[in-house]
Amino acid sequence: MGCAPREARDGALICERCYRTLRRCLEDAGDVVGLIRSIADPSKAARYDAVRVQSSRPDLPAPVAADLVDASDDIVRVLRMWEMHVAGEVVPDSVPGLPAGTWAGEAHTIAQSAADAVLEVLDELVNDRDEVLALCAGVIERHTESSPAVWSLADALTRWSFEDRPRWADAPCPDCDMKTVRVQPPRRRGTASRYGCTSCGWLANSDDDGGLWAAHFREEVPLGEGAPHEPRWLTLAAAARHARVTTGTMRRWAEKGLVATKDGRYWQPDINEKTGDAA
Repeated sequence: MGCAPREARDGALICERCYRTLRRCLEDAGDVVGLIRSIADPSKAARYDAVRVQSSRPDLPAPVAADLVDASDDIVRVLRMWEMHVAGEVVPDSVPGLPAGTWAGEAHTIAQSAADAVLEVLDELVNDRDEVLALCAGVIERHTESSPAVWSLADALTRWSFEDRPRWADAPCPDCDMKTVRVQPPRRRGTASRYGCTSCGWLANSDDDGGLWAAHFREEVPLGEGAPHEPRWLTLAAAARHARVTTGTMRRWAEKGLVATKDGRYWQPDINEKTGDAA
């Protein structure tokens, strides 16, 4: 991001700010792809382009901006390539993006499952020069064009922002000591709050450094609703490693009903039964 020379994060070949930006973009992958697909839904009577096609046919869908299709496809294609790579699969020359007609909820699941697989091994990737350069190019590199040839996650997050209700923190930024830190509440139950300084660009979340910043900004960490966290619900990458299979195989098991899924996670007891492991 042009921040060199800067001290590298411990155990990484990039600085702390780039690391947290990289992680934040991957954490938001499902949300931004879902948002883009919801905007591009041809069943909505929304005006996406400056020019509309007039027709007396009642079933003719509204035109969809090319950027919406290109951005969601590019993001999913990059995430799928990395998901296959970290799972040890051979990455083909051509990786498909989203299937035509994919609705927003399904697009969210596809993108976030792939991003979660990368997040599982992010600390390993950022300690390898070739890996982290390639990952940053596809995730946090920002292009100057309004419609880049290949969209990165950062491009999409800049172009299509979420409707949220951030607030100003009472405490100052730990880097520049200015009271210009914005607190972004969690978008989904169980995820972390975000902190970002509008003066110096400092970034963190409420889970960083053992919850230090949640305490610093006097934020109550909600206990959540319903049952406590169930560790037997595994992410796609963790489920595939547990079963010693590829992520594609794990998805096929889920599609056949052999392994229960919930919110993009996979039920470990079903995996144990499938593989013959002891519970």
